[in-house]
Amino acid sequence: MKKLLLALLAVVLCESVSAKLPVKEKLNRAPVAVKTSQGILVSWRYLNADGDATFSLYRNGTLVKSGIAGVTNYLDADGNPGDTYKVESSMGGEAVCTAWDNMFTKITIPRPAARMSKDGSLKGEYRPDDISVGDVDGDGDYELVVKWLPNNQRDPGEDGAASATYIDCYEMDGTQKWRIDVGDGVRSGHHTTQFLVYDFDGDGKAEVIFKTAPDSKDGLGNYVTQAGNATIKAIEPSTVTVNSEGHVTQGAEFLTVFNGETGAAMHTIFYTPSRSMSDFPYSDTSYSSSWGDDSYNYGERYNAAVAYLDGVNNLPSAILQRGYMTACYIWAVDWNGTALKTRWLHKGSSKWQWCVVDAAGTELANETTDPVTSQGKSSFGQGVHGISIGDVNVDGYDDICIGAATIGHDGKLLCATGFGHGDAMHLTDLCPDRPGLEVMMPHEQSPFGWDVHDATTGEVLFDATGEKDNDSGLACDFVPGKYGSEFWSSADDVMRSCVDGSTVHNGKPDTNFRIYWTGDPFDQSFDGQYDATNGCAPRVCSWNTENNAIVTFQEFAEYDKPQTCNTTKATPCLQADLLGDWREEIIMTNYEADWSDPHCELLIFSTPEPTAYRVPCLMEDHMYRLGVAWQNSSYNQPPHLSYYLPAHLGVDGDTYTTQTANHAPESATGVKGVKAQTSNDKVQTTKKIISNGQLVIVKDGKEYNAVGQTLK
Repeated sequence: MKKLLLALLAVVLCESVSAKLPVKEKLNRAPVAVKTSQGILVSWRYLNADGDATFSLYRNGTLVKSGIAGVTNYLDADGNPGDTYKVESSMGGEAVCTAWDNMFTKITIPRPAARMSKDGSLKGEYRPDDISVGDVDGDGDYELVVKWLPNNQRDPGEDGAASATYIDCYEMDGTQKWRIDVGDGVRSGHHTTQFLVYDFDGDGKAEVIFKTAPDSKDGLGNYVTQAGNATIKAIEPSTVTVNSEGHVTQGAEFLTVFNGETGAAMHTIFYTPSRSMSDFPYSDTSYSSSWGDDSYNYGERYNAAVAYLDGVNNLPSAILQRGYMTACYIWAVDWNGTALKTRWLHKGSSKWQWCVVDAAGTELANETTDPVTSQGKSSFGQGVHGISIGDVNVDGYDDICIGAATIGHDGKLLCATGFGHGDAMHLTDLCPDRPGLEVMMPHEQSPFGWDVHDATTGEVLFDATGEKDNDSGLACDFVPGKYGSEFWSSADDVMRSCVDGSTVHNGKPDTNFRIYWTGDPFDQSFDGQYDATNGCAPRVCSWNTENNAIVTFQEFAEYDKPQTCNTTKATPCLQADLLGDWREEIIMTNYEADWSDPHCELLIFSTPEPTAYRVPCLMEDHMYRLGVAWQNSSYNQPPHLSYYLPAHLGVDGDTYTTQTANHAPESATGVKGVKAQTSNDKVQTTKKIISNGQLVIVKDGKEYNAVGQTLK
């Protein structure tokens, strides 16, 4: 009870801050009706402005239930696929949807034609990769912005020809709004084109911002140079130079903001810094070895995010990062509806030095520390393959976390641990009783291992060393009976507490994405389980409180053949609270052996599980919404809430019983879902057909009912 009271106090404090941090995005009710094993589950958004509103649900014009309160989902046992549902609010307004014939829907979209690399040596075929969302036309519905990568895309330091990237925009029904040809001047790869979809100028419509080149064409077919000043307009597309190893060695580098509704380039400026490490004024010269290599690796890695650097009552900024394994540049750029303008540029030029300059190159702040007495007091080499945004010190302004370092809203370094580069990180309120936010990060560089640290001060709360690259980690509130978040990584097979560092469980879930799926107010895990030979086998794992075990709650492979993206990283194309109540949707692609087909399918999965909890739409949480905006950056990471959900709902994890019954509809092969007990080191995935929602778990090859039996 003491923990619950402390948690409730933390939420009160958090909500007093959250009240100052509204997300100014028009959201409608977004109902969704999903087929389940027991009928049709209809759910809809609860918005912060709804207060004590109640809801009425109609099926095909007939009232099904009135006065629905305390939840925003209803299981209609008499519903069928194809039925039309209407949700009415007691505060006024209604929304309509049609029931799906499964727990997913298909969206068919047109594939770009296969394209030769610039040198004509290699043809690339396309499939959807990362996806982001934004309301590009101001109608309250999200549109999908899809990045198409060719099968000859490259890592920055990898030699080889690559075809160009495309960026498309679609309505949720698959209607294409536009296609942007990024061109050969921006090399295709997971680390290069990080695209931001957000309303930067406050007009109620999302823009799209990303790095471009002289041969990039907007959604109207015009070169992006035509949206620049006279100097940029004079630059010819032919100035893009790709060497014999496939690397872009010459040609101007740009940043372009596109109209989200039409795809038209609205303004193009020079990208800062350039590959030569020049900033103000811009200089189009060759790749500089000052990045620390001659292979185009360190200086051709990018991240991007959105941050409210002046607080949310002002317009947000685009945050563009170039470099994080050595030199680190973080560029804050504003779009006011007319022009892109530099706010500041942070430069981590060495392990012991950083500075901030304005658009004229005038130094605004700097710090140089003694390399003998201090370690890592810079952003230099402290980044991960990703980025996160949050108000880490609760001052009302967003800060930028790059992993082992945090940059303040003014571009100044807030902290750096000195632990160096890593593959992943998680920024959220991992320790609810501590002020501000914390970071969990696995480490790629010696002494490897992992750490949990204060995102404001860099104080290390817990850490450990390792013997090799610790290439993944996850932190979230997975175990209800342990207050606060837990974390685990590839380094070992132990789940630990972020609050006190203790071992929570000798075993761990998948180390990839956290998700809300089952209806419990605690996190589950999601992973695509990459398999280059047989295709991905995505699944959701959860904690079973009856047996203190990690179980596979839902497998997706039998529902068509959904595939994750980013190859071995096996991340969803997008995971976000897009439809219905507060549980998150998962977007994946349908498996295809033939990439030459002119069309392909996106699969959007929505949970078939009822929930007893009413939570405001996650996209109304400031930090979560910004997490969806940066999710596509590099090694995709999941978005996190800014607050501790169990405390927000008044749930005591010590006495909580997790959901065990699976309500997924049968797939074409008759399989609903899979339940499995972990061994001490990993989740076992023996496939079983579940009947009547009965949970079957497996330990050492022996089956047990989930309730009433002891595992031996």
